Amino acid sequence: MRASRLAVGVVVTAAVAGGVVWLALPSGEARTPLANDEVPLGTAVVGPRKLVDRRDIDGTLGYAGSSTVAAPAGGTITRLRGEGATVTRGRSLLSIDAKATGWVLYGTRPMYRDLGPGVSDGTDVEQLERNLKALGYDPGTVDTDWTSATTAAVQDFQADRDLDETGTLRKTDIIISDGPARVGAHAAEVGDPARVGAPVTTLTTRTPVVTARLDAGDVGSVHRGDAVSITLPDGSAVDGRVTHVGSVAKAGSDGEAATVALRVGLRGAVRGLDGAPVTLTLSTSGTNARMAVPVTALVATSAGRYAVELAGSRRLVAVTLGTFADGWVEVRGDGLTAGARVVVPR
Repeated sequence: MRASRLAVGVVVTAAVAGGVVWLALPSGEARTPLANDEVPLGTAVVGPRKLVDRRDIDGTLGYAGSSTVAAPAGGTITRLRGEGATVTRGRSLLSIDAKATGWVLYGTRPMYRDLGPGVSDGTDVEQLERNLKALGYDPGTVDTDWTSATTAAVQDFQADRDLDETGTLRKTDIIISDGPARVGAHAAEVGDPARVGAPVTTLTTRTPVVTARLDAGDVGSVHRGDAVSITLPDGSAVDGRVTHVGSVAKAGSDGEAATVALRVGLRGAVRGLDGAPVTLTLSTSGTNARMAVPVTALVATSAGRYAVELAGSRRLVAVTLGTFADGWVEVRGDGLTAGARVVVPR
């Protein structure tokens, strides 16, 4: 009877990443082990391969640029745009006592003062005039100087929105966003009392991001711009890239490793998943192996010694192991050349 991988006297164990088969020959057996015909077998080609070590970490899906919107006046919240809604330039975010407020304008400079006739020159004036012009109003020359044309344009803006035509926009009524704003989580709901300065809702950009904590020991192997695969709760995957790796470590609790902040930008669109748990698959290291085989091709001939079986010859070739990654392993061995075929379980 031929010797067997899985016959009586053969020990099978999940050694070396779970893919190695141990062979123990019956007592007194000295011949070369042969594959058991009862085991479905296939072959794999020995050759060069990029071996990338990957690591999965937990993350949370969110959106970049979160900011809090406070109530500009007291009263009762009578309207509030739904979470996930997009608010574009010139539209309001909410109403208090049936009066619309929270008007979104685009820019980068926050409204730190009321803007109206008599204000001193400033880039915030220019920003407002640029918005008025984009909305179809004529503020005159778009510059840092407030003129009568600016006042007229503001009044037209107010008239079209059933606001008092004062020509002045209060800083509390305006929300500056760097583009279309996405409504995040609410801190209050329609019908709730509004208190001046109290949080009502949040605004974010429409750019989805994943935040996570990375082991501090892996900081040197993860870089801004690295490709990342993100597995969503439904099992689907989208591509992303690392946009930020923290430089300040946070001590772990209960003996866990210290971590740094990690942020990943998504390259695919996602909807309705704000705050959802996701899994990030990171490439932490890589090796260009001259010869590699599937881990399942390895045969452990004794403790710490391995071989591969050449397809068609039933011969075991002793190999030295290198890097493991992605179910493959770097190997070196006399008589083993690129292009050779080795036996693997199907």
